[in-house]
Amino acid sequence: MRIGQLAQLAGVETQTIRFYEQQGLLSPPDRQENGYRVYTEKHGEGLAFIRRCRILGLSLAEIHELQSYQDDPHCWN
Repeated sequence: MRIGQLAQLAGVETQTIRFYEQQGLLSPPDRQENGYRVYTEKHGEGLAFIRRCRILGLSLAEIHELQSYQDDPHCWN
């Protein structure tokens, strides 16, 4: 799906998605030959996680830390 479709499904602006990509909270999407970004269901799930964390008042740094634990659950100290 394209960024506009993802934004509509998640209820955010396209700039929000790009911001989360720049901050490293969303993985960069693959691009088609024409340069369009192609987002997957995994991006939608990641965006939903970020939105829930923001609703709970977590900072971007805290969200990034939680994501690192999701990526490697054995890294807990």
